[in-house]
Amino acid sequence: MLFGVGDRSDHVLLIRSGQVKVWSMSTRGAETVLAIRGPGSVIGEFSAVDGRPRASAVTALGPVQADVVPGAEFRRFLHQHPDVMFELLVGVVARMRESDRYRVEFTSSGVGQRLARLLLDLVREHGVPDGPGRYAIAIPLSQAELAAATSASRETVARALRELRDRGAVDTRRRRIAVLDRELLAQHAGLE
Repeated sequence: MLFGVGDRSDHVLLIRSGQVKVWSMSTRGAETVLAIRGPGSVIGEFSAVDGRPRASAVTALGPVQADVVPGAEFRRFLHQHPDVMFELLVGVVARMRESDRYRVEFTSSGVGQRLARLLLDLVREHGVPDGPGRYAIAIPLSQAELAAATSASRETVARALRELRDRGAVDTRRRRIAVLDRELLAQHAGLE
């Protein structure tokens, strides 16, 4: 655990290697995965900028190397480098748009579509070649974590993965997913 919800820390992490899961809990105690971030990501900048407690938790998904920047130093750097502040703003706006897109998708699509879209996003951001036309998602995610990211039960995600496997869109093994056919996965996601 790198940050917890409600933590009063204001430092920022600059991820050099590894991946982290950004998540939160609903009022009913269900985990919701908000994002998976990797090398080059800035984590914790909201609390560094506004001084409020952490709104989400961040957990390492394996070994992570990161630079820790105290909040005051981060704010000072942003003031001295307006171009970096603008790039940070661009990144925040991109994440807000992504969040809006996910909210719309959540209300207008089923679990299978949400899972297919999530897998497309993961292979785009964290995919590594795994044979001709195949891309493995380089993050070991469990069905429970996929369920948390799609606001579904683990059982429903297991059924959706089985359907995607049966159609030849993905190959799954324990905590490993390879995308075999991006076009088929996009069709299942309702994107084509």
